[in-house]
Amino acid sequence: MDPKSNRPKSNQLALILSGILPGLGQFYNEDWAKGAAFFIASTILDSLVFPENYLDILRLKVSLTGDLVARLLVVGVFRAWAIYDADRSVKRKNAAALTSIQKPPAVL
Repeated sequence: MDPKSNRPKSNQLALILSGILPGLGQFYNEDWAKGAAFFIASTILDSLVFPENYLDILRLKVSLTGDLVARLLVVGVFRAWAIYDADRSVKRKNAAALTSIQKPPAVL
């Protein structure tokens, strides 16, 4: 939940942001360290796994080999993990915020 407005965060927005760039969904959810880790790991993984440009791959200037398919699969799994983590984190934080709001005050 957003502490300033007491509104739950959108898990759909977290999914979209993480799909665009791993780490953005975690930043949206205010998981700063996890967001930085996903962002840095994504940057390093992309630069190591794809010496080619993404546009060259999309334009089919790079031949489709088993090696390229394997590299695409590795990056796809990593991005799916980032998306899943962003969704799970938003749902967990929203549920925790709701239970803390709904708890009755302690009787002394």
